[in-house]
Amino acid sequence: MDLINLGSLLVIGLAAGTMAGLLGIGGGIVIIPLLVYIAALEPKLAMGISMVQAFFATVSGLVVHKKNRTVNVRLGVILGAAGVIGGLLGSFGSATIDGRVLLTVYLGLVLFSILLLFVAPKQEKDEMPKISTPLASLLGLGVGVLAGMLGVGGGFIMTPLMISVLKIPTRIAVGTSLLMILPTTVAGSIGKIATGQFDYWIALVVIIGSITGAQIGGRLNAKIQPKQIRSTLMVVLIAIVLRTGYDLLIG
Repeated sequence: MDLINLGSLLVIGLAAGTMAGLLGIGGGIVIIPLLVYIAALEPKLAMGISMVQAFFATVSGLVVHKKNRTVNVRLGVILGAAGVIGGLLGSFGSATIDGRVLLTVYLGLVLFSILLLFVAPKQEKDEMPKISTPLASLLGLGVGVLAGMLGVGGGFIMTPLMISVLKIPTRIAVGTSLLMILPTTVAGSIGKIATGQFDYWIALVVIIGSITGAQIGGRLNAKIQPKQIRSTLMVVLIAIVLRTGYDLLIG
């Protein structure tokens, strides 16, 4: 591994980790294309490394958010437990669904996430509202089913749902989203490593960058205004729409 490739992998991990800490998403939508087109990795290997780095980025981001008191553990556990059940259902259910159909569902889900951010309250309270356990469980289950179908962590839809539906303050929504997707990254990492979709040396470099990036993102999350966090997430989601739409058109 030469210095140029080493530097590229560090920067790629740094970018994905920063997204995790700042926005509460795993960063796969960014890291997979970068690993494929810049680092010239095979797509399956890129997806495996992406999943494992997401675990380390999530843990690193959670450390910062817990220190900043922007994680609601109770809500995160409810969403995470329901999400695991939904993820299993979605994973098995997607086995017979055509890939283009799944990609179309993914596109629709991202567009829905953007809509949720558009209708989110302009002024938000700092304190946590009363949480409806049945509603939170239903949202976690639904996101889990969709995440299992699509092979993603679900943070990109859960963060907007917490902000718009559960009325959770933006910073807490981001930190809690990381806790919610943690079980998914654990299970996914075990599966990717066990099936050989992994390279330890490449992953090590990416993970170092990712852990560092999550620390940076978590600190940025505490410093910038909630409106700026939502706007950044919206820009990322719009980029996802453009990329997914392109994939559908050329596919």
